[in-house]
Amino acid sequence: MTSPSHHPSHATAVNVVTYVPPIPHPSELLAPHPDEEPNAYWIITIGQEVGIFYYWVDVAERTLGISGAIQVRKETWADALGLYMRKYNEGTVEAWPTVGGHFWPPHVSQAAVSPPSLPSPTPSSTSSEDSIWTCVEDLSEHMSQVGI
Repeated sequence: MTSPSHHPSHATAVNVVTYVPPIPHPSELLAPHPDEEPNAYWIITIGQEVGIFYYWVDVAERTLGISGAIQVRKETWADALGLYMRKYNEGTVEAWPTVGGHFWPPHVSQAAVSPPSLPSPTPSSTSSEDSIWTCVEDLSEHMSQVGI
């Protein structure tokens, strides 16, 4: 087995920390207190925060303005929990908190998730299209060694 050769990369190394928001397990979701009488149960499967909520104002705060947010209303806790559990098991529950927003944890740096900036174009580049390719490593030799 030969060792792949490494070509120097023109891109600048950037330390990026990935923040993965917590997705509550269905067993962590609590039914309302007996004194509390929600008029419905709202399941948020994609939003700034996910779970089961009892009031529209809480749902709106977590979903309005979030492209692709998904919320569903159910009449009973059992129906709401059943739907959340199914979506959780399918792996389709996703929290997308707005960076720096109300649901963004204060201990996670906003800069940590900012996209890295590309190096400035080299003076010898004739167009912006050419300069972008200086940031891409030639992987053809690496890929030719992969048995697909």
